[in-house]
Amino acid sequence: MICHNCGCNIENSDICPYCGADAVLMEKARNASLRQYNKGVVLAKEGDYSGAIACLNRCILIDKRNHVARNLLGIAYYQVGMVSDALKQWVISASIRSKNNPAEKYIASLQKNARLLEKYNDAISMYNKALRQFQQGSGDLALIQLKKAVSLNPNFVEAYNLLTAYYLSENNKQKAREYISHALRCDKRNSRAMYYLSIISSGAADSKSAEISKSRTDEGYNSKKRLRDYIKTEAVAFFMGAVVAAAVIFTLVMPSLVDAKDAKISSMENELVQLRDENENGTSAFALKYAKLEEENQKLKEENAAYQLAESKKQQKIDYQLAEAYMLTSKFEEASELLWGLESDNFTDEENAKIESMRAECYTPAAEAVFNKGKEAFDGGDVSGAKELLLKSLGYTDKADFSDDVLYILGQISEKEGDNAQAVEYYGRVVNEFAQSNVFKESETRLNELLVQNR
Repeated sequence: MICHNCGCNIENSDICPYCGADAVLMEKARNASLRQYNKGVVLAKEGDYSGAIACLNRCILIDKRNHVARNLLGIAYYQVGMVSDALKQWVISASIRSKNNPAEKYIASLQKNARLLEKYNDAISMYNKALRQFQQGSGDLALIQLKKAVSLNPNFVEAYNLLTAYYLSENNKQKAREYISHALRCDKRNSRAMYYLSIISSGAADSKSAEISKSRTDEGYNSKKRLRDYIKTEAVAFFMGAVVAAAVIFTLVMPSLVDAKDAKISSMENELVQLRDENENGTSAFALKYAKLEEENQKLKEENAAYQLAESKKQQKIDYQLAEAYMLTSKFEEASELLWGLESDNFTDEENAKIESMRAECYTPAAEAVFNKGKEAFDGGDVSGAKELLLKSLGYTDKADFSDDVLYILGQISEKEGDNAQAVEYYGRVVNEFAQSNVFKESETRLNELLVQNR
């Protein structure tokens, strides 16, 4: 018989003469450990990873140096999204046997994909944060953390189970069933997921919710208490595992992750230097593209300006011809509107002479017609409408025999608006330019009163 403690050969005795171990007892323990290992292998092949984890943990509890069992345990942990626990088992396995051990390959493979491990570590952090938020009553915030966690680690069975527990506490069976399905796809016979499924299938969630709603106590017992109870049973174990696992990840992954980030930073800095040089020389792709766009934009602006100028000239010609037509039918107001907007640059010398002649003929009668409308509006109380019309009349001509009345009414409007300085100007023009005006005295009186007020 071989002693499983020291490896020596034992003859005619149950006790090892070299280390004093009970060889028979150790043989029984070894056989029990192997049975748990074999059972774990069968369950892992069937996709029941949580069952395999339980068996393999019992196996290494009896035989801590069973590196093969630890390798398989690491694989089972990896399959249910507990990557840090997997790493821990592989590291221990590699320390037990350093040569020809698949654990070395598993660790090296994860080290090469440092970003993936970083994501898995972030998922664990989010899960733990969600546990704390649930305990603090911040269910909505915890839900966001859990959903982020499973997006980073799609095999994170514990996160799916906690999401299921949350939706069960909310009596949302459809959502709960969805996350149970996710969990069971990763771990075929996960006990907690199966338990939740039995609750939904039997309708126990509804009856439990009814019981709870009927029997609330002073401490605020409600459906959320079931979720808190679940968290209490799971939180401590998961926190402890996460702390150890985080240390493993930090030791194995952080150096390669830092190297990768340093390399990326160095590459980006070199690229920035190159781009800066190219931009200063005007040879970078961006600088060339920008210059091309600027050139195209300027060309479009010039084309648009030329188009607008051509359209404006065309419209001016039309207005000129239309004004001539209005003049033939003595529609002086309409003709004046068009003649007012004509610009001499758009016409020949002959046409400009004709335009001035037309203006001289129609501006005065147009100004009088507009003045009459303005006076009527003023008498009717429409001060703003009157002001617009009277200013237009004054624009056509300020030398007509009715221009003094235009100025006098504009002075009154300015007083109503509180613009005494403008009123003084209008009254002053009546007094200085229209000595024979019928509103001379009124204008003079208002002018003197306003000048006294302004002293």
